[in-house]
Amino acid sequence: MSWGAVGRWVLLAGSLVLGLFTGVVGFWIFESKVPAAMQTAVLQTEARVYYLGAGLGLGFVIYAWTRIAAGIARRSGVRSVRNTAPTR
Repeated sequence: MSWGAVGRWVLLAGSLVLGLFTGVVGFWIFESKVPAAMQTAVLQTEARVYYLGAGLGLGFVIYAWTRIAAGIARRSGVRSVRNTAPTR
């Protein structure tokens, strides 16, 4: 497996972890703001699934956005200018 592939897997894992963390924080806010009298077992389970699913979706969006940005940077002229710059 090449280093590029390893980097993509690490990027995907990191993005998903960041998204899941965001989902857990969202669920924590939900639990702290919705009164206990209004929370049922079904509502709490649905909210947990929703927030964690939304967090995973956000993780995939972060991964895709980063891959697009890296692809644009790779194809831009910045790299060719950096490679042709004189060295000391």
